[in-house]
Amino acid sequence: MTAPTHHHAWRHPEKARNYRVYLERDLFGDWSLRNVWGGVGSGRGRMHNTGATSYEDGLEQIRESDKRRVQRGYFAAACC
Repeated sequence: MTAPTHHHAWRHPEKARNYRVYLERDLFGDWSLRNVWGGVGSGRGRMHNTGATSYEDGLEQIRESDKRRVQRGYFAAACC
């Protein structure tokens, strides 16, 4: 059985910014972490893909990202 895709989202209400992270398998079966950020309501933003050595490693990277987002004033938001 394969591990499910995992995602998390944060929103900064004062700056109208959002940040999302998706942990999913790529076409080769490897785990990939996709970070997407930009302005709320704007079609502009950026995306960056990073490899993860395992599903657990990807979850750890998401936990570290969560700590950084909270330190920068973001709050957890409903994803997608």
